[in-house]
Amino acid sequence: MFSETVVILGIPIDNLTIDDSIERIFSMIESYQRDHRSRLVATVNVDFVVNTLSWRLSRIRHPELLDILRRADLVTADGMPLVVISKLLGWSLKSRVTGADLVPKLAQEAAGRGKSLYLLGGRGKVAKRAASLLQERNPELIIAGVDSPFVYIEGENLFDAEEMDREIVDRVNEARPDILLIAFGNPKQEVWFNRNRNQLQVPVSIGIGGTFEYIAGSIRRAPLWMQRSGLEWLFRITQDPGRLWKRYVIGFFKFGLLIWPAIIYDRYKRLSCKIVCDKNADSFEVTGQRISGTFLDVITLPGRLDIVTLESVSGAVDQAFSRPSSVVLDFTQVYFVDSTGLGFLMRTLRRAEKQGCELYLVGITSKIRRVFELNRTWDFFQNNTLEKVDEVISRLRARDKLPRFYYSSTNKPGLTVLDFFGRLDAKQMETLDAKKLISSIANDCIINLGQLDFVDSSGLMLLIKIQKMLVTSGKKCVLCALKVNVEQLFRITSLDRLFHIAPDLDSAQQLIERTL
Repeated sequence: MFSETVVILGIPIDNLTIDDSIERIFSMIESYQRDHRSRLVATVNVDFVVNTLSWRLSRIRHPELLDILRRADLVTADGMPLVVISKLLGWSLKSRVTGADLVPKLAQEAAGRGKSLYLLGGRGKVAKRAASLLQERNPELIIAGVDSPFVYIEGENLFDAEEMDREIVDRVNEARPDILLIAFGNPKQEVWFNRNRNQLQVPVSIGIGGTFEYIAGSIRRAPLWMQRSGLEWLFRITQDPGRLWKRYVIGFFKFGLLIWPAIIYDRYKRLSCKIVCDKNADSFEVTGQRISGTFLDVITLPGRLDIVTLESVSGAVDQAFSRPSSVVLDFTQVYFVDSTGLGFLMRTLRRAEKQGCELYLVGITSKIRRVFELNRTWDFFQNNTLEKVDEVISRLRARDKLPRFYYSSTNKPGLTVLDFFGRLDAKQMETLDAKKLISSIANDCIINLGQLDFVDSSGLMLLIKIQKMLVTSGKKCVLCALKVNVEQLFRITSLDRLFHIAPDLDSAQQLIERTL
């Protein structure tokens, strides 16, 4: 079923009202009874976008946060600026859905449906105060628990984070809530959930930032007219000018500089569409063949990939995914993609990953690639993009069934070289025998990350454990050949000061030979 999604600077935002969002959340609770998969709801505002992205098109400021938001099960627009920007990009979001509006209505609905809430985070006793007020307003509401722990997402403290997380998760799981409200703030709440999602036995977790403080009255909401006109941020500054003025001023300035190139290019392409529009604007074709034991569906997309054509294209994709299949989306005749088209593509790629299918994009022209780049989505699709269908067929015939993450170990006299490949995240850590890996290192060690495409906090915790074990036993540890996004995550979590990092393997060996 086609679900509208609008992409704003690389982040997919679901086009839902607050009532739609609540229904989706309770639907997720029902889904948990079938698949036992914990789901994340993120409420994204301008601050999220600014914290995630770099000033440069080719750089990402917080790779882990961006990856989490792109893979969240539901993302809402927490702020009018995003609604306004979506309209400028051609298809307006129905409304904003803020944590401060969502939680009270969610509590009311949960009380009527017999579902429970667990409040996690918040400063001091604000979570307990918020829980009391929610229960006072909804006498039948079940509060499964309230907890305000401190969690770590950066620095050397990550070494102890796993044990601390386990204690928090155990308390949450013992309470068995239906909905977990996480108020650690951005990006801490999203990162914490992501590294613990496979241990959490909670149907739905929602990152809500400072919502407890709004409910408890510690922070006042702006007048309704300011909320509706997108000026709530201005009211917030007056509440705490010393802390917030710089954050909002710099944030909106950066957001504006990042978004305007995408808006201008979208307007230019829309004008070009009116001139170029032809009979292929809405038509598309589906062909299929069997390759190496799997069925390959090739969907030749229409000239326009926007809200007008997405319903029919979505139907073709649904049919392809209804059977074990690899899917190719052929962009040969596409001359226009808008923010909803990008949202559809991002959700489709995520769907393919969840179902264990393979999705490829072929025939992308330089102009369409520019749309991807200006909207900060090219990095998301790059590894799944090829020139022609023939290249997809060759890859399917020659592919090796390798796991998403694996490593190899090479022992030399007095030295062990570990090569990491693929994606080292919380999901891969679930199946990785970390103790076996760590205990196998008996010498000085070089960890070559040249083939590691992505790492999150869970993967960083593994690297910290290896480093700690080696240093404690008087041995040396050097990382080398970090890719740009991996290196950036080390930088933003302040771990670049904890590790010795070399540009390549030869430099790492020279560093090992010297006294560290």
